[in-house]
Amino acid sequence: MSSQGFWTTVANASDPKRKFRFLVTIGSMPDGATWYSKSVNKPTVNVAEASHQFLNHTFYYPGKVTWNNVSVTLVDPVNPDATGNLLSILRRSGYDVPGNLNDPGATTTIGKGNASAQLGSVIIRAIDEDGNFLEQWTLNNPFITTMVFNDYDYTQEGLSDIVVTFRYDWATYEIPEFPGRDPGELVDRRLFSA
Repeated sequence: MSSQGFWTTVANASDPKRKFRFLVTIGSMPDGATWYSKSVNKPTVNVAEASHQFLNHTFYYPGKVTWNNVSVTLVDPVNPDATGNLLSILRRSGYDVPGNLNDPGATTTIGKGNASAQLGSVIIRAIDEDGNFLEQWTLNNPFITTMVFNDYDYTQEGLSDIVVTFRYDWATYEIPEFPGRDPGELVDRRLFSA
């Protein structure tokens, strides 16, 4: 194919995924926190390794797979109050400030089941120029590990935001089935899909 043929046929018919075209949904947040999500990093994965040394050689073998934390930066609107909603998720997960040990629930602690259920699903979608989704990452069994509320500063005029970090067991990657795509190609690209 000539280079001119590529630029007039393929390049005009396809558009790369763009960094600013994304949606984040946090299941238990009002409106899913979709409209006040500012940025997010995609899931990343590490494969541990073990080595074996023999004479002058080192041989490597793959080990356990670990999914790394995902962080979302949210603008903190007045209504809905993102700070209050996140702290409420933490409380419903089993955490409460210290108080009288005789109070009901005073000895409850955070458990994975409660933390994941109270957070709800966390979904990251890449979208195209028409709002159709191109790919979707779903964090499985997520829970909050860190909430960083930004500082107040008289010299700054920016929007107040919150960085929320999630731990999860694994991520599911899905892409839509486009008409005319070879089903074998779809299977190859759905590496982490359920």
